[in-house]
Amino acid sequence: MAIMARWRRRRETGPVAFVLSGGGNLGALQIGMLRALTERGVRPDLVLGCSVGAINGAGLAEDPTPTGVGRLERLWRSLDGKELMPGGLLPPAVALARRGESIHGNAGLRRELEEQLTARTFEDLVVPFQCVATDVLGVREVWFHTGPLIDPILASAALPAVYPAVEINGVRYLDGAIVDDVPVGRAVELGARTIYVLQVSAFARPRPEPRRPLDVAVQSYWIARHHRFKRELEAVPTDIDVHLLPTGETPSMRYNDFTRSAELMALAYEASGDYLAGRPARPAVPVGTAVPQAAVGPEDDGAEVHQRADGVAPAPQPSRMAGDE
Repeated sequence: MAIMARWRRRRETGPVAFVLSGGGNLGALQIGMLRALTERGVRPDLVLGCSVGAINGAGLAEDPTPTGVGRLERLWRSLDGKELMPGGLLPPAVALARRGESIHGNAGLRRELEEQLTARTFEDLVVPFQCVATDVLGVREVWFHTGPLIDPILASAALPAVYPAVEINGVRYLDGAIVDDVPVGRAVELGARTIYVLQVSAFARPRPEPRRPLDVAVQSYWIARHHRFKRELEAVPTDIDVHLLPTGETPSMRYNDFTRSAELMALAYEASGDYLAGRPARPAVPVGTAVPQAAVGPEDDGAEVHQRADGVAPAPQPSRMAGDE
C-alpha cells in the first residue's frame, strides 16, 4: 500500500487537504471517493469545496468519519431532482429564454442543507472548511471560512442560469466554479503538504463537438474552468504530494438526473479504492495535461508518474477571504 505509507510519512510534516470540485449531480462520485479515503483512515486537516463540492465538503467537515460519509450516502440516495430543481410547464429551451435570472429557485436546496447539516456556522464544524463563490459585481473569487454556513454554501453552488444569485451582506454571489472550480492552488496557499483532489467535473473527458450556439457558450465556460485547473496543477511545488482520485467510467447524464447516484458512488468507491490500495487506476487528469510532477501514482511509492508539462504557470496570488480586508 504505497500511497498509504506515503500519506503517513507526509502527515508527519504538514497538513492534509481534501479539495472537492464542482460537478452538479456528479457530486455523488465524491461520496464514493470519501468512503474509500475514510475507510483507510485518511482524515483531512482542511476541506476546500466549490459548488456541489461545498455541499459535500461541509458534510464531511461536520463528521470526517465513515459514519459521516454514510450520512452523505443516504442523502444522495434520497435526492429528488424535482425537489432540488423544480421545473415548470415550459420546455427547457423556452425556460432559458424567459425573463428572470434562473430556471429554478434554490428553496429546495436550502431546505436539504438545513435538514442535513446540524452545523449553522463554520466554527461549528469539526474540521476547518472553506468554500468559494464568485462576487458578481466585484468580478473576483471570495472564500468563506467564518460565520453563517448555509448561505455561503448556497452561493458557492449557485450554478449560473440554473439557480439564482445569493446575496450576502449586500453582495451578490454566483457559483464558485466560475472562478475556481478545483481549488488546488488554494490548498497550496494554505500550507497543505498532501492534497487529495476529488474532481468530478468531467475534465478528463473530451468535449463533444458543438451543434448549436448554446453548445458553444457551454463549451467556452468549460474551457475557462478547465484552463485554471490545468494551470494550478502544473504550478504545484514539487515537494507537495497531489492525489487525483479516479472516478471510474462515469455515464453521461442530464444535469437534473439524480436517479443514478448509487451507481456513481459505487463506481468512484471502487476506482478510488484501487488507487489507494496501489492497484492500477486512471487518475482524473484534465484532457491535454500530463500528471504534474508532484502527483503520486498508485504503483510507484512516490516516484514521478510523468514529468511536468512545459510552460509552468506562476503560483497563484493570495485571494480575498470573506470578511478580510
